[in-house]
Amino acid sequence: MASSPPKPKRAAAARHPELLFFAPGAAGGRTTSTSFYACSLRDGEAPPAARELLTVADISAYHAVLSPTPCGGLTLIFDARASEYYLFNLSTGNHIKLPPCQPAAAIESMPTLPTLPYIGLGPPTSYLPVFTLCTPLELSTTGLGFDTATGKHKVVRLFKKRNEEDSCEVYTPRGPPGRWRPCFGRVPPCAASFFPALPPVFVNGYLYWLLRPAGPGEEPIHRILSFSMAAEQFGWVYVPPRLSSLMRHLCNLDGLLCAVFDERLFAGVRDELEGERAIVPLCSAGGKILLATGRHKVFAYDAERNTVERVFRMQDFIDVPCGYLQARLLLNVGLHDERIADVHRGAGGERRLQVKLGRRDSTVVKREASVEHHDDNLLQALDLFKELFGLEN
Repeated sequence: MASSPPKPKRAAAARHPELLFFAPGAAGGRTTSTSFYACSLRDGEAPPAARELLTVADISAYHAVLSPTPCGGLTLIFDARASEYYLFNLSTGNHIKLPPCQPAAAIESMPTLPTLPYIGLGPPTSYLPVFTLCTPLELSTTGLGFDTATGKHKVVRLFKKRNEEDSCEVYTPRGPPGRWRPCFGRVPPCAASFFPALPPVFVNGYLYWLLRPAGPGEEPIHRILSFSMAAEQFGWVYVPPRLSSLMRHLCNLDGLLCAVFDERLFAGVRDELEGERAIVPLCSAGGKILLATGRHKVFAYDAERNTVERVFRMQDFIDVPCGYLQARLLLNVGLHDERIADVHRGAGGERRLQVKLGRRDSTVVKREASVEHHDDNLLQALDLFKELFGLEN
């Protein structure tokens, strides 16, 4: 096993972070298109308008999985229903479809995090997919990173084969052999405890996965699995046993690997965060931490005063279907990185999707405050019936 990676240096926080959000395409109805938007937060203030980046055909927002943080201007999109991967520059629309990967075992049930005392913030599971029989998921988790030694991006997929063997494969968009290949390092036994579909976090040359809590006879400190993009070797980050069972998820917070612990940290602001099932830090802005939620909102959290202020809600800019008020898979809000990062189409990647770029003057102005809708059992039941009878997507 590789030793734990060195502690990364703090990266300068973006002065005016840009939020990325996506939703079903404007055409609505039975379409499978997805529209992507971006808006700037200046000094932590709510944005007055958003701009449409692009609309992608043949990828449904209901089944798209994105990491909240891009890597060098590129975003990895996973179509969970088709088990297909796309590498995108959401600023230019350039993209490639990755070659087919090895089949993975199907998931039968979604694991949950340990139950904590209820404090009015919803179920204890956080940032995990909503599993239904109509949304099949495979036992895999994939992340995008950058190898500074070679100057190339790498896509790393950790998965369980149909014969129950744990495996890891790597795809390099700009290099041979033009297909997925096994990673150089040995996959450790603890890798079997990954959360399906949950992307790893990329920080300073390493990917990090949050693993399920230790079972009987397992080391409680092995909750964070690391992967070196250069050496392609696995390791782990030490976590004190008293904190190991309380970790909720990982994030890249201004260039540092951060672990979010027991959500009772937010007990003083429970009213503002009521009903939020997923709460994930994005970055800092104006001395506050931006928290994205599964209900398509972003809050600015002041740690010193223990207060939050909502600075973004997707419903204020676009129409959101009733069955989409809660993110289906992970989050629909993240960060946008405006770069002219090239997506090389050689070595096995091919352009396959229809992409319509938004006009430079195509802005969506923030609307007057609308009625706050809350998910309830009826909406969730209607949503399930729609999927059962093929009434959407």
